[in-house]
Amino acid sequence: MPIAIRIAVVLLLVAGAAACLPRPRPLQLAVSASEHWCPMHPGIRGAAGERCPICQMALVPVASGIGDTYALDVELVPPAPAPGVVARARFHVRDPRTGAAVTEFDVVHEKLFHLFVVSRDLQHFAHVHPLRGANGAFGVDLALPHAGHYQLMADFVPTGGAPQLLQRTITTAGYEGPLSTTPALAADLSDKVVDDTRIQLAMREAMAGGERLMTFTLTDAQTGAPAAHVEPYLGATGHLLRVNADLSAAAHSHPIAQDSPPSTVAFQVLFPRAGMHRVWVQFQRSGRVLTASFTIPVAERYRAGT
Repeated sequence: MPIAIRIAVVLLLVAGAAACLPRPRPLQLAVSASEHWCPMHPGIRGAAGERCPICQMALVPVASGIGDTYALDVELVPPAPAPGVVARARFHVRDPRTGAAVTEFDVVHEKLFHLFVVSRDLQHFAHVHPLRGANGAFGVDLALPHAGHYQLMADFVPTGGAPQLLQRTITTAGYEGPLSTTPALAADLSDKVVDDTRIQLAMREAMAGGERLMTFTLTDAQTGAPAAHVEPYLGATGHLLRVNADLSAAAHSHPIAQDSPPSTVAFQVLFPRAGMHRVWVQFQRSGRVLTASFTIPVAERYRAGT
């Protein structure tokens, strides 16, 4: 048999065998309403009453449409507040499929709505909690310390929806600088002392596309002993916000569960891209919230096994 005919026969046999193979099932985005997941770690699934093995949050029900990004409308009164002057911010959440106002939210770490306020120069950080009004909107008073752009990062979970971390930019009165600026950041992994508490960071070199374990140790700044009276803050031993220099990537993280004293807190943090990233970490000791920032250099490439 000529070689060309042999090749044609082989190709026909292969095509016929492939046609007999079962076709892969399409990815199913909708899930059973009885299934539960962790709002902070959506890959963790389980049954009602169970807790996330990473952060110990109670699992909540998952409904269809889990990949939808909700709409967030922000209203400021006055629209362009002067630096240092209290302004009222209102947040309206709308269903992405119907446009209807969302009025039901899941409690995540003791609050329905977490709001992070970060200046574009990354010098100002605040973590506040707007309160829900009668119409389902959330409101909070803000005082922005200096002129410029600020990023509002709203963190919430609509009942039956996916966790949302949505950003909106606001600008103070009197600011005439560029619309978009990226601050020049220098690496800063040094110890921070806040209210007589030393906060020390230990971690391996961060690489783009990889996760890193960030371990924070709290000690008494005077004696060097492990910090006493470290308490849960908003239902967790700590909170961490990570952003890159231009604020295009942000994530709110909670500690992983581990067998360690309260003065040692670890977070598993993903660094999605290279460049400088700033993290703000918060703990509570003796009723006082401690906030410290670190600047993490992230290498260009993630290498397997590093």
